[in-house]
Amino acid sequence: MVVLFIGSVLSFAPPRSYISIIVNKDNPIGKLTDSEVKLYYLRKLKTRWPDINKNIKPANRKSKCAEQDIFYSKVLGMTADEVDKYFAQKEKESAQKPPDKFETDADILKFVSTEIGAIGFVNAKSTLSDDNTTNIKTLNTISN
Repeated sequence: MVVLFIGSVLSFAPPRSYISIIVNKDNPIGKLTDSEVKLYYLRKLKTRWPDINKNIKPANRKSKCAEQDIFYSKVLGMTADEVDKYFAQKEKESAQKPPDKFETDADILKFVSTEIGAIGFVNAKSTLSDDNTTNIKTLNTISN
């Protein structure tokens, strides 16, 4: 009886979700650690990409979603409120534009595929199935 109970508990475990950190394929940056992604996304050390001298343009979702939750908690180590406050402060201090915000993964993929300086996050499955993936590359994949 105990074995059946444990088995039934395990079968109801939520599936893992994966996000991909993406940039434009013409951005020469290679694989990045989560810490490096955080520094670039928040533009903490630089506001321009090395080697291509293009502005770093973070892409975000307009509404709360699972992908945003994973990115904020696992990569940025921040809550949604902390992220909003951080970018509001940066805009006030140095007129840095906050991240561009999009409704869907497809919208983020389209933006990143056309903006060489863009960096964003999407559901990892989106990078396998969307028409806009030919102009993007995945830097990192992260699970919840």
